[in-house]
Amino acid sequence: MQEAYALHEGAFGTAIVLEAGANLVAHAHSETQLALWLGGARARAHVGTEVVDYSESVALGVNAFEAHDMVRLEDNGSSLFIVFMIKKDWLDELGQAKDRSFRFPSPRVPIGDALRRSCWRVLDLMISAGAERDHVDKEVERLLEAAIAASATGGDAAPVAGGIGVTLDHRLRAAIAHMRAHVSEKTTIDEIAARVGLSRAHFFALFRDQLHTTPQVFWSGVRVEEAMRRVSDGGKLTDVALDLGFSAPGNFSRFFKEHTGISPSIFKRATRSPSPVTVTGIPREGQSS
Repeated sequence: MQEAYALHEGAFGTAIVLEAGANLVAHAHSETQLALWLGGARARAHVGTEVVDYSESVALGVNAFEAHDMVRLEDNGSSLFIVFMIKKDWLDELGQAKDRSFRFPSPRVPIGDALRRSCWRVLDLMISAGAERDHVDKEVERLLEAAIAASATGGDAAPVAGGIGVTLDHRLRAAIAHMRAHVSEKTTIDEIAARVGLSRAHFFALFRDQLHTTPQVFWSGVRVEEAMRRVSDGGKLTDVALDLGFSAPGNFSRFFKEHTGISPSIFKRATRSPSPVTVTGIPREGQSS
């Protein structure tokens, strides 16, 4: 079965339809993520100590910076998903309008009949060439509101963690700037920590407390972020691979696919124009947070 890919960018963030023929390594995003299994090989996700088995009645809800993976439970065939990457600003505005915090209290999101029907309406609109952008956005918003509400059934949502950006410790900012400036070089977490005057333990503690992730996951995010930016800007895949320090295009393609679920060539075809890419969630110099 050939790899399938469709993409819709809206006010809420990005909706992606992808067909995964391999596992995804543990990774994290600055966006909140909702992933619904549509068919194919059965799959499982790990979010912290929790295990979520995708099914017709269970989806995955992951809050910003929560590390998660995807493991296919069957070797034959691929797993088909629709994944929503939800922007923090959109969730904050929705929370203000509804007078509540929008956060998945559990990564296990129950799928009822109404949520399933909404999912199929979104799919129909995404693959329809004549669908208007606003129409897709409104249907996606209904789906996301229903999913978050479903995950909160039986308990209150946990309070949303504080924002990121201007409140970051100056040493953490320096470390992130160093990662971006040396994204194509081979370096270790200990070297980066020493560069900003921190012990390994203090470095890990800062990432845990302020970004809710580990330095290794964030470092991979920096590399993926730069790769996506260069590919969406029209860079040749071979050039991007070599510029980012990969010894061969195949290694770059494997790394890209392990962290995003799709190959860089398919991402390149689906991206119609250069657009801001948020993976780490930390704006570059000159950009607003």
